[in-house]
Amino acid sequence: MSERIPIQCEDCGDSCLEHVDFLAGLPEEKVRGLMALALRKKQKKGSYIFQEDTPVDAIYVIHKGRVKLSTYDGDGREQIVGIFADHDTIWEGAFIDGSVFPYGAMCLTDVDYCKLYLKDFEREIQEPEIALKIIGLLSKKLHDANQRNLLLSIAEPKARIAGFLDYLYRHQAGDLVTLRLDDIAASVRLRPETISRKLQELEREGLIKKVGQSGMQLLNAAGLKALAKP
Repeated sequence: MSERIPIQCEDCGDSCLEHVDFLAGLPEEKVRGLMALALRKKQKKGSYIFQEDTPVDAIYVIHKGRVKLSTYDGDGREQIVGIFADHDTIWEGAFIDGSVFPYGAMCLTDVDYCKLYLKDFEREIQEPEIALKIIGLLSKKLHDANQRNLLLSIAEPKARIAGFLDYLYRHQAGDLVTLRLDDIAASVRLRPETISRKLQELEREGLIKKVGQSGMQLLNAAGLKALAKP
């Protein structure tokens, strides 16, 4: 399901593209021009926004819901690259000629998002300030990727999981994390049964609290961070 979106998003009550970091500060008429070109889409849990090796021809702005970016290794094991949620933007590789997505984007929940084709974006936006913002954001994403790689270098499973939960806490709003054991396992390269056992230990230590079937409230972010340090 898709449609051209209105200037004001009915769900968020504000301009849908104002959460795109590299568009911050643009004149209102520019944002309105982009809004008129964006496509509003809704997809069900379990469906794919795009598959691995899909050409990168658009920017995706998540309004509501959660999206998992993942790929599979030679043995068929899933490797999660990242979890995107409300107001996040998927745009990696968007400005590289011939780029394809090295992962698929699967909806972990029902997802409401906007799709802005690069050809429309490039036609509307010419400001050099945008290029500087993109360079800065790419630097930040590289820093985040290095942080995730450092997590995987932690040998002790509980410390690695604590570091991952601390990473999520610092990259989302609020202290509630909702992820299945399989998704956490694929993110930190551990077996689901190991994840379950170590989460129970973290709960007994008062660092987290289980909420529902797949939710965790982070009670002590500083404690998680300290546990993850070598």
